[in-house]
Amino acid sequence: MDLILQHLVNALALSAVYALVAIGISLFFGVIGIVNLAHGDIATLGVFASLAVFQFLLAGGAMDITALSAPAAMATLAALAAGLVVAALSGVVFYRVAFFPLRAAPPIIGLLCSVGVGFIIRESILNFYPNGRNPQPFPAIIPPDLIEIGGVIIQYKHIFVIGTAVIVMFALAYCVERTRFGRAMRSILNNREVAQSLGVSTFKVTVALFALGSALAGLAGLMNALYYNLVQSDMGTLLTVKGFTAAVIGGLGNIYGALLGAVLVGLIEAVTAGFIPDGSAYKDVAVFGVLIAILIARPNGLLGRLSAERV
Repeated sequence: MDLILQHLVNALALSAVYALVAIGISLFFGVIGIVNLAHGDIATLGVFASLAVFQFLLAGGAMDITALSAPAAMATLAALAAGLVVAALSGVVFYRVAFFPLRAAPPIIGLLCSVGVGFIIRESILNFYPNGRNPQPFPAIIPPDLIEIGGVIIQYKHIFVIGTAVIVMFALAYCVERTRFGRAMRSILNNREVAQSLGVSTFKVTVALFALGSALAGLAGLMNALYYNLVQSDMGTLLTVKGFTAAVIGGLGNIYGALLGAVLVGLIEAVTAGFIPDGSAYKDVAVFGVLIAILIARPNGLLGRLSAERV
């Protein structure tokens, strides 16, 4: 039982990361009708931007980033903020340069375009970032301390990742349900033409959504880097696959469906690893098996809409 609970804690931490990626993918699909397969690579770009700031600040041992001091805290916040800003700006540039000109093209063209953008990001990191071809350590700014409750070990990084995701989810829910921007976003997700007729600037809202979704991806990438203390150029591939799976299970175009899908992905992984011998080797098989079963029963996902409006 303790082993199952331990797997559950680990899976919830990963679900928190997948949820942030899934929400961005779901938002983009709901607004432009295209699956952005470069979403995880945008997260990777933000992570490496943050790593570059950390490496600059730590060059020559000039600063102990783990020290309990105001300079160390400011440096950490600056590095993490740099990652979020780069991810958000990359998403906006991606939309303006790649997706917006293709708004009248078939969705498959936008999908292929996103694959190309992801390839460019990965190859750029490999060839232009110092030692980019090898995995690189990410500063361990979360204390390695742990708490043991009934035989279940909860590390501080579990608390940080899950806590951060919960706070972001509540903030996002408030933004979606209670703010003017949220109402404009929901109107576009429901019907773009009606939103335009009501005076909503669909272009500006879409750009803002790309910035928001890409920033969430950047945050997911940073949480993943802080969890494993290791980054590499292709780390975005797994984030995209798991985030996309969660979004499809929950229903593309539905924010809450993306959250539900991410939790289910984590639970499936935990149950598989906890109940099946050598289950860790088969957890992805279980996840995609459930995905196929759900799509057969509900082709639009658990909370999906019947269709998505395109730009």
